[in-house]
Amino acid sequence: MFVSCVVAFIAGIYVEAFYGLPLKPVVLGLLASILLVPFFLARNRSLGLCLLLTAFMLSGIVRLALLINLPPVSVDEGESLYAGTIAETSQRSKVITLSSPESLRDLQVAFPTSTDLETGDRVYVIGRLLEFAPASAESPRKLWRWLKRLEGVNHEIKGKVLLAKPGTNPINALRNFFRKKIEESGARYTDVQKALTIGDRASLNQEINRLFLRTGTSHVLAISGFNVGIISGFFFFIARALLRRVRRLRLSGRDVKYAALFTIPFPFVFMLIAGSGVSVIRATIMIVIYMLALLFERGRHVLNAMALSALVILLIYPHSLFTPSFQLTFMSLLAIVLCTEKLYPMIKKVRPKPASWSLSVMLTTAAATIGTAPIVTYHFYGINLFSIIHNLVTVPLTGVLATSFSLVGMSIPFGNYLLILSGWIVHLNLILLRLLDWGYLFPVVRPDLYEILLYYALFFSLLYAGRKPVAAFLFAVLLPLCLLQAYMVYEKRFHNDLCLNFIDVGMGEATLIEAPRGVRILLDGGGSISGDFDTGSRIVMPFLLSKKILTLDYVINSHSHTDHIGGLVSILQSFNVDTFVSTPFLVEYAGYPSLLQTMRRKKTSLQFWKKGDTYRLPGETSIRVLHPPRGALFENLNDTSLVLDISQEDRSFLFPGDISDGVEQGLVASGASLRADVLKIPHHGSASSSSFVFLRAVRPQLAILSGGGVLQNLPAVDTLERYHRLSIPVLRTDAQGPITVCSHGGRLTYRVSQR
Repeated sequence: MFVSCVVAFIAGIYVEAFYGLPLKPVVLGLLASILLVPFFLARNRSLGLCLLLTAFMLSGIVRLALLINLPPVSVDEGESLYAGTIAETSQRSKVITLSSPESLRDLQVAFPTSTDLETGDRVYVIGRLLEFAPASAESPRKLWRWLKRLEGVNHEIKGKVLLAKPGTNPINALRNFFRKKIEESGARYTDVQKALTIGDRASLNQEINRLFLRTGTSHVLAISGFNVGIISGFFFFIARALLRRVRRLRLSGRDVKYAALFTIPFPFVFMLIAGSGVSVIRATIMIVIYMLALLFERGRHVLNAMALSALVILLIYPHSLFTPSFQLTFMSLLAIVLCTEKLYPMIKKVRPKPASWSLSVMLTTAAATIGTAPIVTYHFYGINLFSIIHNLVTVPLTGVLATSFSLVGMSIPFGNYLLILSGWIVHLNLILLRLLDWGYLFPVVRPDLYEILLYYALFFSLLYAGRKPVAAFLFAVLLPLCLLQAYMVYEKRFHNDLCLNFIDVGMGEATLIEAPRGVRILLDGGGSISGDFDTGSRIVMPFLLSKKILTLDYVINSHSHTDHIGGLVSILQSFNVDTFVSTPFLVEYAGYPSLLQTMRRKKTSLQFWKKGDTYRLPGETSIRVLHPPRGALFENLNDTSLVLDISQEDRSFLFPGDISDGVEQGLVASGASLRADVLKIPHHGSASSSSFVFLRAVRPQLAILSGGGVLQNLPAVDTLERYHRLSIPVLRTDAQGPITVCSHGGRLTYRVSQR
């Protein structure tokens, strides 16, 4: 029953995160449920248990709502000086707990920066404090901001670091001492050793990181439940071995209890050394609760211990429910526990003992792999089905031996020889991983929540299919639901509608066109103006995979500015693309030679479209090219943009790229039919485009603006005013997130993701 209550608490967090229920009526409902539970448990147990589950669910809603609905903070729009301490760090962003100005003391704010800063560092930042704009979990570009809101971080500082000082607390000094000792040891792969011991992944070699990712062993490098479990298990077995020497303790079984008690301090120490990140704190809570279960002789109640760990973690960090590390940790543990309970009695009968031990390790690894497969594919877009073999090599070598030697070596005087030995073990592990580097599937289609739930229902039902009720549920309910889901996916892929998905890529453009009979076209791929962010792999790829797309019939680049072509490079590398389309001006793109090389390797054909070309697609869908003319020359690369009219029956969509008002007037003067139901606003709403004469010629029912507010003059106020004066409704990806517009048998509909 306790496990069911925790599941209800988790459901409450999920409901609040996605639906944002008002707090006051939920609190009243929670108080009423708490008061009524004892009354109904005494008179009607079934109804009382339902009320208990309701109370836990409402508690989950309230816990997250208390973080989301923080008191408003007055924000000064000008630049100011801020001081604070780094509370959380990653490669691209930091979270700062402010200490100055006094009015904002203890406020946690996000600070996007790649500056090398450590947790606990004192920083002085000059910049603008801004409140987060509404964010959506459906937009990959805004997912991080959405998670930060759930964490209670509602503001960010856009600026630069003026001064950074190392943290003065003794834990930071100790971490810096360990870091320096590892770096000066002369050992190989000190970057890996720092990741294993103190959680410092900033200097981790990217080739090594990708190797661990491809082989399904990257969990070893991220300090989480696995690493804390290894360290705690190391000290537990040492303590138990020493206590078993006392005959009275060994015979009474108290050696396990006292070993668990002596082990509890070590995960706390390791947590502090590793930087006290959220994932390490979660892992420490789990280990401590399990050790307490052993101390109080509840070690066999593993599921209850797991549920208690999840409840404690989510009470402290309710947003953890949506992080990969939390999901992977608990689902792998659950799969291991249930599979071991079911299959281990058969394995332990195997002789000799080494064979039994090997099968046990293989069972554990296989259970973790199968139990986390949908979560891995959802978050990382790839999976290695042979990771069982890779983990059988990596876990004992790097996870146990290298980590243990590194920890001892950095902690004792003259421990350099142990650090050097650890480096050689890592080197051996890397040699073996490179030899076994096969079986990685990337990219793979991304499951949605319903499909993930179906997967786990099917997995656990197959595990207990020997029980008649479970078998009946499997054949009467689950298998029909799986077949129905497969049919629905097929219908979505091969429908006869024309749907256009305007992807939220910030200051850029990317549109997925879903044409009848499964034809899929990607028009532009976004891209960072500064070129330091891969929009294709970080935003466009997960969007395509969530649509179950691995092959694109056409990838069209309107023109070769970075905010349109930057994301297409990784798309061409990762997806099967039949035809790449652009204009002859593509040769001016700096990355053109490498782009050609990628297309040759992937056997993608290259086409240059020009004015007057028409392409027929299934379902009475056609693409007309209105610009640029053959042989024309332009001073501005924006004016070389492909202008495309995509139509189905009597509905049309106009994509004018980044053309200026000069080209717009030329199109109107040419007499070409520009009438369209939906207009993609030219050049992100620039002041030099969307002229009155052009808008009157197009007369759209709806206009879509793709932009991200990076540049202050885009979109221009005057441009938006022109759309307003002509009564043309405007939807914006920076405000509404991804926008989908469909033509259903001549009827036009649209959908936005923002709740």
